[in-house]
This record gives sequence, structure tokens and C-alpha cells, in this order.
Amino acid sequence: MPHPDGLPTREPTTSGTAPEAQRPRRAWHEPTRDLRLHWGGYRARWIAGLAMIVVGTACILVTTTYSLPFLLVGSLLQPAGWAVLPSTIGRRVAVVVPVLGFTWLMLGGSGFAWCYAIMLAAWLLVRLRPLPTFAVLVLPIASSLVLSQLVTTYEQGWITILVSTLVIVGSAWLARGGAIALDSWQSVRTLRKQPDRFDEPRP
Repeated sequence: MPHPDGLPTREPTTSGTAPEAQRPRRAWHEPTRDLRLHWGGYRARWIAGLAMIVVGTACILVTTTYSLPFLLVGSLLQPAGWAVLPSTIGRRVAVVVPVLGFTWLMLGGSGFAWCYAIMLAAWLLVRLRPLPTFAVLVLPIASSLVLSQLVTTYEQGWITILVSTLVIVGSAWLARGGAIALDSWQSVRTLRKQPDRFDEPRP
């Protein structure tokens, strides 16, 4: 049965195959690399997609009443970036409208800094991060509560943008580390279930 996200499924082992405990385990890598891309290369799409998301978001956030063209450019670049990122079509489509809408809300100032958590959630979803790693969403939410108390004027808006950006970048890397740790834990757990594992006591 095919995987719902388009990832290759693992074939059941037969009695004639070597035990999993005796097979070298492949090192962790990004799960999106297992996807069959219909166009372009993985690295090129990842770099281009991320660049368009960052530039598009920046254009929206620097928009003022005197620079409305930036809002238009950013509103086109950001969705294009999500479309280019290598991931499943369903996840890419699902994040475009919510992320763009909440990015517009960020123009309201530090009181809307919690919207950065939506962008982080979209990134974790598109990058196929396991559900437990979504716990990092508490970090941008917590920082938004602090920023709303400290940043009180429009001229200080750059502080909100800078701090919130650093928080979600750090949270994204933390989630990646969590995904690696979970994969390692799951592999060890599977290994321990093997009846002929290396540490099995012998008669």
C-alpha cells in the first residue's frame, strides 16, 4: 500500500533475508529526499524555495503606506517559495494561504509576533518533521509574549522582526535535531525487538 505522503514504503522481510540487526543502518537524512520529484533537483529547489520565502516575507514586513509595491512583490514571492520547496503537493498547498494571511497580520506590530509560530509550523509540516518536534512551537509563542511587553512603538518593530526570526530559525534547527534523535530511538527500539539481536543472551 503506498505511503499517504508519497514516501516509499518498506517491503516486509521474509524468513530468507538477513536479520535487521546484522544489516548496517542507513544514516539519517531529510525525508523529503526520498520523494520522487517531477521536476528540478532537490538542492536547487530547496535553496530557491527557501530564498523566495525569506525574501517574500521580508518584503511584506518592510511594507509601509509609502512602499505598498513591496506588499505585492512579497505576496507573490512567498507562495511561490512554498510551491518550489521539495515536499508533497498536499502539504505545500495547505500552508500557502494560512502563512500568507498571518504574515500580513505581522504588520500589526509586536502584538502579532505569535504569527511567527504559524510560519514555523508550516516549515515543520512541509519538511515532514515528526509530530513530537512540533513542541518547539512554544518557543516563538513564548518570545511573542515577552516582545509584546518590551516593544511598544512602531519604530522598534525591527526588534520584533530580528528576535522572532532568530527564534524560529533556532526552533527549526532544534526540531531537526529532535527528528534525528527520534529516528535513532526508533531504530534502537526496533533492534531490541529482534529475537537474534547482538546482545541476546546465548545458552
